[in-house]
Amino acid sequence: MSRPQTDEERRKQISVRGIAEVGNVTLVKKNFNRHLHYTLVKDRNVSTMRDYYFALANTVRDNMVGRWIRTQQMYYEKDPKVS
Repeated sequence: MSRPQTDEERRKQISVRGIAEVGNVTLVKKNFNRHLHYTLVKDRNVSTMRDYYFALANTVRDNMVGRWIRTQQMYYEKDPKVS
């Protein structure tokens, strides 16, 4: 029987090699605050953990959608299937 892994052992197994890096941390903070204030219409004084979660989720979504759109534009301009 194998013993259960500790939290430290689990963290060592997590790899971020395939995850794209965020270019600018201040931009992420700015977008997080923008979503908190304008998308969720909340202030930090009344925000809950759920509000923070949704603000962060929208921030990550914006980043992913922007990259996806650029990829689709590249595919449209240059068909990658053609060799």
